[in-house]
Amino acid sequence: MRRSRTLLVLACLGIGFVLATALRARPADPEARLTQRYRLADLIEREQRTAAALRSEVADLRNRVSRLRTTRTGFLQGAGAREEELRDATLAAGLVAVRGPGLRVVLDDSEEEEPASGNVNDLVVHSQDVQAVVNALWRAGAEAIAINGQRLVGTSAVLCVGNTLLLNGTVHSPPYTVVAVGAGRDRFEADKLVRRLHDDAESFGLRFSVSRESTVEVPAYKGAIDLQYARQSS
Repeated sequence: MRRSRTLLVLACLGIGFVLATALRARPADPEARLTQRYRLADLIEREQRTAAALRSEVADLRNRVSRLRTTRTGFLQGAGAREEELRDATLAAGLVAVRGPGLRVVLDDSEEEEPASGNVNDLVVHSQDVQAVVNALWRAGAEAIAINGQRLVGTSAVLCVGNTLLLNGTVHSPPYTVVAVGAGRDRFEADKLVRRLHDDAESFGLRFSVSRESTVEVPAYKGAIDLQYARQSS
């Protein structure tokens, strides 16, 4: 019986020794000795550092967005300028129709059978007469001109083929109707070639009329835009 108690006591002492050793072996938690107030203050400080880093990142992103917007605005402004230049070039090339106030000029052959001069050529309208009207319209401020619906462009030539007119590869007979957007009538009538045409019309019975229109339309050029014969020299 005594021996049993001795063994029980030794067993309890052994278990106590093992527990004490295990407790000493556990790592110490430094924050376990801190009060809850100090632990909360440290957490707030860490979160503030995180928030400051995020604010810095947001500021950097805002700067990048601002730079991108500035670049995009500059690109759009440049695109707008190029678009305006393209519209001006297209208008100058005659590739778009034009409407506005202007002049309408009609030229037609005489109805007389025999001219007083004895020269039958005095009774018909020639290409130089049409060309004189066109030149006077340009000098009078015309922005766009068409003859019998054919838009005049840089490659257009008014050519006489027999008693017909060759224009942009199409053939036309009188009467010739010339419309010009933007031409001023006073300047047109003051042109010396126009005054001569009025004199010829009175002398030979040629029909030559000029009218101011609130709206005339010059159609877009529909012919070939590539030069087929002339080539730019290198």
